[in-house]
Amino acid sequence: MLFIKSTTFSPEETHRLGKEFAQLLNLGSIIAIFGDIGSGKTTFVRGLVDGIGSIDTRNVCSPTFSFLNIYNGDKTIFHFDLYRLPREKEFFAAGFDEYFRADAICCIEWAEKIESSLPPHIFKVIFSSLGENTRQIEILKE
Repeated sequence: MLFIKSTTFSPEETHRLGKEFAQLLNLGSIIAIFGDIGSGKTTFVRGLVDGIGSIDTRNVCSPTFSFLNIYNGDKTIFHFDLYRLPREKEFFAAGFDEYFRADAICCIEWAEKIESSLPPHIFKVIFSSLGENTRQIEILKE
């Protein structure tokens, strides 16, 4: 079901949308994020972290080589980047699915790498580039 549909025209607007969206999240929320390289996924997560509060957003970066960054603040955020994940089974072999049941918020960039195994009742955030800085962002509640 479509939850939010927005067009942003700058990284700052994408950040602001993430910050506003954060206000709707509870502990246990899982956000599966889809989009091409450079489409604004990490900028959105940085905004989401900013919206949670008490976390220095300068520390928010895409964990491309480590797969996971953990941000501790008013709420804990697990930030996955699965771009370099070779196979879905390796996500589960590493035990990362345990984070889905934690008392935290999970953000998963490149969620298409594990899409068939995502739990129910998640948010899907889909980024489409419409120009150099213009993004269409759809947030679906599954």
